[in-house]
Amino acid sequence: MIEPIVGIGDLTELIRGALRACIDRGMQAPFILCAASPNGSVLCMRIDDIPPEMLAEHHEPAGFRIPITVMVLDQTGEAALITIDAERRMVVH
Repeated sequence: MIEPIVGIGDLTELIRGALRACIDRGMQAPFILCAASPNGSVLCMRIDDIPPEMLAEHHEPAGFRIPITVMVLDQTGEAALITIDAERRMVVH
């Protein structure tokens, strides 16, 4: 059985990791980040300041299921597609 990510802290930490990977690639804020899981849980936000601006969200009762796909778009139009797998590793495409 695939384990849901139930804690918002877990999801927040995974999003931080995805943003770090984007910054390491030279991407520039502000960012638009969308995260989606196979069960339909979705999170979309604009990230420029703290806290980020929530644009849209829908959470299934089971939470975000792995694998989670994260798309990040920066101010120059560069995009990154990141997959978070069952071991919570990030693969940047």
